[in-house]
Amino acid sequence: MREFSLKTKAIALFTAMGLVPVAVAVTLLIDVNRRAVRTSEERLQTAILSEVASASIQLVRDVESDAVAAAAIFGHAAGGAIRDEDAVASVRALVATRGLVDAVRLEVPGAGISTLIRKASSDADVPAAPAALRQLADERGVGFGVVGPARGLLVARVRPAGDAGAGAAAPAPPAGPAGYVVAEVPLDMLGLDLEVIAGRRLGSRAVRLLIAGHDRQAIAAFGVPGVAPGSDVSSLPIWHNLPPGAGLNDRLSVLAPHDEGGQRMIGAIETVPDLGWAVAIWRPEPEAFAALDEMRRRGVAVAAGALVLALALALVTARHVTRPILHLVAQARLIGARRWRDIALGDALRGRRDEIGELTTSLGRMAQDLEQGEADIAREAKLRGDLGRFMDRAVVDAIVRGEHPLALGGKRAAVSVLFADVVGFTPLAESRDAERMVALLNELFSMLTEIVFRHGGTVDKFIGDCVMAVWGAPIAQEDHARRALAAAEDMMRFLETANEEWRERYDVEVRLGVGVNSGEAIVGNIGSDKRMEYTVIGDVVNVASRLEAIAAPNQVLVSEATRNLAGDAFPLRALGERNLTGRKTTTAVYALDPD
Repeated sequence: MREFSLKTKAIALFTAMGLVPVAVAVTLLIDVNRRAVRTSEERLQTAILSEVASASIQLVRDVESDAVAAAAIFGHAAGGAIRDEDAVASVRALVATRGLVDAVRLEVPGAGISTLIRKASSDADVPAAPAALRQLADERGVGFGVVGPARGLLVARVRPAGDAGAGAAAPAPPAGPAGYVVAEVPLDMLGLDLEVIAGRRLGSRAVRLLIAGHDRQAIAAFGVPGVAPGSDVSSLPIWHNLPPGAGLNDRLSVLAPHDEGGQRMIGAIETVPDLGWAVAIWRPEPEAFAALDEMRRRGVAVAAGALVLALALALVTARHVTRPILHLVAQARLIGARRWRDIALGDALRGRRDEIGELTTSLGRMAQDLEQGEADIAREAKLRGDLGRFMDRAVVDAIVRGEHPLALGGKRAAVSVLFADVVGFTPLAESRDAERMVALLNELFSMLTEIVFRHGGTVDKFIGDCVMAVWGAPIAQEDHARRALAAAEDMMRFLETANEEWRERYDVEVRLGVGVNSGEAIVGNIGSDKRMEYTVIGDVVNVASRLEAIAAPNQVLVSEATRNLAGDAFPLRALGERNLTGRKTTTAVYALDPD
């Protein structure tokens, strides 16, 4: 016999069955969810502020690293290590490979020098550095400041090779006029970052995001009416949440409500001491706590009706009604606490064909979906973290999206393989402190990995003091040979600059032997279901390894297969036929000469 619906039962029994228990259940649910909603909103705002602060710092640091690298090159020229024209060519090559910096300006005020160096395809200009920023660069090595709406300047001090660097206890005064490298920081990109973050986190709904400098001038804003880069935002009520006398150079994080134009806001402020900035977020409380307010309004209405209509008959039906509802409340608490293994909705409730049964089924499905969703997020986060150490971000995203499954097996693919090994590292390590050598290797491998990623390659593995990289897998690349050779060139350029610093810090000069070969190989996941490794197998790998083994210090040896694929894009000099270990026939070998 078909059961009556909960609504029909309530009408038939003078709406007595569910009214009082509903009032109790609603009260409990509001109490349970009040703290959860507030905590969730606070965590969300904190996470958004951290993301905005990280994006701001990263933008400045990226430009800073490029400016410091350019200053180091000019420092070698100032110290007589290289010619001025070679230094300008090196900086032009450096700028050509950068995405954020289109131009830099070399200034030597004492000698009347102001030279703009920019990409060939760019008409970007860099203004002269203000005296205050040059003074800051003299003191700290690097000076950064906001010089206009959405415009920032970063000034790096040029120190002659061998001069004490930034952070030294007592740097010696330079022998000649002070030099500086000036680069513009594209702060307008922060406005785009705010829009992207707001859209991803909140769907851009009724949210205000602001980045302001120490002088309360807006650097970037999203959703703040009447505020543009350069606007004075000191009168905004959000600043009242900061403690009296608090400075933006102190690390602070404040979450508090405030009033704005008669409207209650929930907001937070976090300082960015590295830049002397503050980031703020706020939005109307009704928007932030919409679910809680709606639950409260409905709960009050239902509870009031229940008390008026069913007080006389509540004792008769309360036991029958409250048991399943209170059980669902308890399950809702378990769901809110993410205690998936403790959830027990019960077959009896699931079998009901009234509203209680539908609610039970919905809660069960919701719990399953939430558990599965959290497991998927955790797996994806772990997968991204594991793969991100060896592969470029685009490759990792493709694997996470399922375009390249991580199952056992392999397939044939056209690839280029690069081996880069530290020449003579074993005797070098035996004569020096092990910890210092490990630190040196970590610095070297970090930059080599960055170079491989920059050219779209994958770090296959580290073998002692050797790194193996692959192009053309797991994502096919028609120009894999050119990418591999471009990476090899960058590795040699990096050593030219890095060895100057390493000689001072470690009393060591690192020399690399590099071998590059191209051809068809088996690529895929090798191992077992418990432990697998994505790698490349085939003769193309063996030849690349043999070429690296016979390479002279700071020499790049290239096979004929790679030369044919790369064409005339690189200066390759024929060395003739060579006998490689383990091969019956000779191999034509070429040397990649530096520019």
